[in-house]
Amino acid sequence: MAHDAPGDERFTRPAETSTSETSTTAPSERRRPVHERNKGWYWLFLVPFFGAFLPWIYNTRDPELIGMPFFYWYQMLWVPLTVILTILVYLKTKGDG
Repeated sequence: MAHDAPGDERFTRPAETSTSETSTTAPSERRRPVHERNKGWYWLFLVPFFGAFLPWIYNTRDPELIGMPFFYWYQMLWVPLTVILTILVYLKTKGDG
């Protein structure tokens, strides 16, 4: 049966019981909720936005790639790049618990 923790306890990791001084994480960092630790990674979602949604950047025929004008292959290039960025952001922001 799953444990249903109240309130903010659901988003925090249990405190470590060791008192070693070699820990690189500040005590305040351990107590911050997991969903607030890595918010800076979400800024990567702006890269595809500005790269693909501003057509005056890529509104040209040259250079061609395999006979395809730059206008088309540049937009298609953003599909796998956005997938890679999304996976990266997901991996860096998911909670460990």
